[in-house]
Amino acid sequence: MKNLLGWRVTPRSTATLAKWALNKSISAAQMMGLSTLLYGALACSATLAQAEETQSPEPKGYIALLLPGNAKAFKPAVDNIRTGVLAAERVHGDADIPLVRVFDTTDKEEDIQAQYKKAVAGGASAVIGPLTKSALNYLADSTELTVPVLALNGFDQTTLAQSKLYSFGLGIEGDAIAAAQLMKLEGVQQPIVLQTADSTGQRLTPSFVASWRALTGAEPVIVTIANPKRDAPALKAQLAEAVTDAIFLAMDAKAARIIRPFLGNERAVYATSQVNPGRLPTTMLVDLTGIKYLDMPWLANPNQEGYELYNRTRSTSNDLERLFALGVDAWQIAAILAKGGTVERLEGLTGTLSLGPDNVVAREMTVRTMGRTETPRE
Repeated sequence: MKNLLGWRVTPRSTATLAKWALNKSISAAQMMGLSTLLYGALACSATLAQAEETQSPEPKGYIALLLPGNAKAFKPAVDNIRTGVLAAERVHGDADIPLVRVFDTTDKEEDIQAQYKKAVAGGASAVIGPLTKSALNYLADSTELTVPVLALNGFDQTTLAQSKLYSFGLGIEGDAIAAAQLMKLEGVQQPIVLQTADSTGQRLTPSFVASWRALTGAEPVIVTIANPKRDAPALKAQLAEAVTDAIFLAMDAKAARIIRPFLGNERAVYATSQVNPGRLPTTMLVDLTGIKYLDMPWLANPNQEGYELYNRTRSTSNDLERLFALGVDAWQIAAILAKGGTVERLEGLTGTLSLGPDNVVAREMTVRTMGRTETPRE
């Protein structure tokens, strides 16, 4: 139920708003006005609730959270996603939205399938999970999905499409696609891709190249850096001979720190959020200065109004913070799907979210520049 100001009026939302007011250190007069708003609204809502009792049935079922909580290797990821889901329920939940019920699984696909069936048989109206791509594909191949399933990973060419199967993930391949779109938007004509030979480089490059080809019909130049420390000094001469107006770094922060000082400032340098794993030493920030990349609002604008409601003590690891934000937004999406809705535009912690016809949740992110917006590690 909402009051005239648009707030969801429940004991849970009231406590959350009161906590926000205390954190804001508002004046006594403002607090009195806020108390009038809160408790007056609750009194009003109690009367209205009696009148609406026959018109507003209780939400049916629950939102099942299906994560490999019994698999030790996934514990950090599961803990932070679960914390995000439950924080979102506490901040945004109301009487019209089904509650969350946790179903911990192992990392075995058969167990995940069994827990999914148990959840649905018990009345789940939506499912968040599974987490891994292999579990996602196994579930899609082996089970007819009868309620919305929001998988926290990306589809691939082997994923069996189902009308109730949705994808919402933070895969680095999606970041590479977004980087290509940003570069095209900013007028880049002929990018060069510097890729490392490790798994990060090999995952980022194909996605970037495919996206750039789709956007422009052209193929970017690709240079593989087998050993950053050994090969970095030669890059200056290679770039002098190349016909290119921008550089895309398909690599992680460690490699980018070695490579960046040899690239000069004649061309714009782009990368993905892989170059910023968390609070970095000042010397490392200096080495990475000037690299443009896209990141989620939760990290790009940590002091944004409303974020304090999540009562989150920030980790020094950006990867863990991204997983927390993934959990928050997964709950918001699942809450919509559970009620038969769709996501047209949702301002989330991971970006501005929208659901495409392919059942994939797209994210619009925030442009950041290394060395300008990051806080050095003490």
